[in-house]
Amino acid sequence: MEGSALRQSLVKAVDMDNEVYSTRMAAVFCLAASVLLWWIPILGPAVAGYICGRKTGSMAKGFLCALVCGAVLLAAVWGLSALVLAHGGYPEVPADEAAASLTGIVGAAAAFLQTFFMAGTSDLNLTGLGVVAVFGGVGGILARQVRKETAYLIGLGASGGSPGSSARSMRLYGENKEMGFRSFDDCIASQRMTTNENKDSNAGQKDLETEKKKAQEGKPVATTVQTVTTTVSGNSAASQSKAQGNPFSDILERSDRKREE
Repeated sequence: MEGSALRQSLVKAVDMDNEVYSTRMAAVFCLAASVLLWWIPILGPAVAGYICGRKTGSMAKGFLCALVCGAVLLAAVWGLSALVLAHGGYPEVPADEAAASLTGIVGAAAAFLQTFFMAGTSDLNLTGLGVVAVFGGVGGILARQVRKETAYLIGLGASGGSPGSSARSMRLYGENKEMGFRSFDDCIASQRMTTNENKDSNAGQKDLETEKKKAQEGKPVATTVQTVTTTVSGNSAASQSKAQGNPFSDILERSDRKREE
């Protein structure tokens, strides 16, 4: 259990893809590249500083991180030189002469350490420190420029790494020029007006259909009214004929009663 937790911690610590920009990982890369490449004049410290700046993603962070890493490396070299090169007479003897007088594993370590010193002296070469710091800032500037270019290309909808030209209508709209309609907003407003007109026509059709249904439903009612009117008028005729002494009034009353039944 403890072994797996330790393994996960180590993987997380050295994971290069854990973060796009990381000052912690930039310091690790800068120290490693400096140890491996410092012996190459100018070029080695420049590469180490550039790697540091790109990983930090900022000019200020890249410069400071590379400067601190370079200073830490030189301080470590100075401390180790006091132990290793001392066997050859350092610091009274120049570092390169002291390293040349040693052999074996100690001689190999001394040969590596003497590359950090100025030739023929016992003084550390600070030129590499300035180079690594400057190129740390350069790497940070380029990292920021890459971010800006990427954002610019994405904004233009570029493909294949080249910026694509925007549509003519979009350019005209940005310049507040006419495009058939006075503007894009007028086009949207006209679409909304058309939609509203369609809604009104649909509503009118629904009203007509409703009126037709009402008219159809009203026909039986009218017939009923007519029947009632006829019945009432028949009753009134029978009563009038009875009042006038008509001999057929009884027959009319009977027929009206049968109709009602």
